[in-house]
Amino acid sequence: MKKIFAFGAAVICCLGMFAACGKKESSSQAESIDSEKVTDFVTDVNESSAEKKNDDEYVKIFCNFFSCGDPVQMLSYTLPDDIIESMKNIGGIETISETMAASAAQAMSSVPNISAESVEYISEAECNPEIMSRLEKLYSAYYGVYKTMDDIGISYEKYIAGDIDENSRKLLMEAQDVYARVIEGEAVEVALNVKFEDAKAVTFSIGGEPAEFLMYKISGENWKFDTIGLAVLEY
Repeated sequence: MKKIFAFGAAVICCLGMFAACGKKESSSQAESIDSEKVTDFVTDVNESSAEKKNDDEYVKIFCNFFSCGDPVQMLSYTLPDDIIESMKNIGGIETISETMAASAAQAMSSVPNISAESVEYISEAECNPEIMSRLEKLYSAYYGVYKTMDDIGISYEKYIAGDIDENSRKLLMEAQDVYARVIEGEAVEVALNVKFEDAKAVTFSIGGEPAEFLMYKISGENWKFDTIGLAVLEY
């Protein structure tokens, strides 16, 4: 499923279009993760079938993300509702979602179609609390970029045109800088506007091939399929 991981990288680049995307080499203060070790992302694997909750929901969300055919709806399966609302408020939701969908189509062009028939839930494990905390920080910093634009009234159109006053530009650059530094793993203060109620490392069989992804839940929202952490933390 390496192509799906490549897709995750494509997603983060278009989702992070307002800030630096990709990951630089970590500094001496940066946190690090061994992407070879899946166990870094989990605590105890849940072996009891009686406790395997939400398995059908996981599959449905995962499959819908790839096959819904609606770019805006696609965002709803991976981003917190507050982020999507800010994207709508700045008038950029259609462009952002269409850019992501186009990147997805290109990255997934040689991967077999993902459907309910090709995806099977295998198991789940609790997300390591430290990783969960890092993901909250990552999503909060990402949200901070759009929230800043929304709060000070910078529309997507004005941003693209460069029609921003100096004070607004400074505030936006500060939010972008925080997001970029969080991606790099720096110890930077972030307003935690995104808090997870739960997070699971879920293993699927996709066309007979096992692959692990992270699903997260925010209070009052449906489960989401993580794409930002997939690309940045490379789990």
